[in-house]
Amino acid sequence: MMANHFEIREMAPTDADAVAQLAGLFEPVSTTVFQGIEAEDIAAWVREHLARPEWAGFVAQVDGEVVGFVFCQDIAGQPSRFVFPQVEEMVYLLYLAVDEAFRGRGIARALIRSCEALAHTLGRTSLLLDVSEDNPALRLYRRLGFKRLGAQVFLSKPL
Repeated sequence: MMANHFEIREMAPTDADAVAQLAGLFEPVSTTVFQGIEAEDIAAWVREHLARPEWAGFVAQVDGEVVGFVFCQDIAGQPSRFVFPQVEEMVYLLYLAVDEAFRGRGIARALIRSCEALAHTLGRTSLLLDVSEDNPALRLYRRLGFKRLGAQVFLSKPL
């Protein structure tokens, strides 16, 4: 039986390969930055972004193995693709993943709480994330108090 105990810690560049491997498990449902990127490129992306002051990551470990992670970005003062005026007060939760075998133990909730703590430390008032309507994590986000901020519609026109 697997241990129920987990540890949350700040992500280090040495976690990049484990994070890339875990991100690859979610390729079919992910709509975020890692979709279609090879694992070695994800690892390079992780190392590059962790070196930037506005980026942070946290990992969840069970028995020394990375079983979940979250990335967040302080978007205050950043050129942004968001149209919400509140964006200056937010930390953007970009990517959250927990290995399926370790779900239901509070790991995702603890990772999100780490981003919340970071936001408080930075003097921000909220977290922002985007998620597709069919993502099962939407239920978790709603239980944790996330609310719809707006509606963005993607349209396509065949040429």
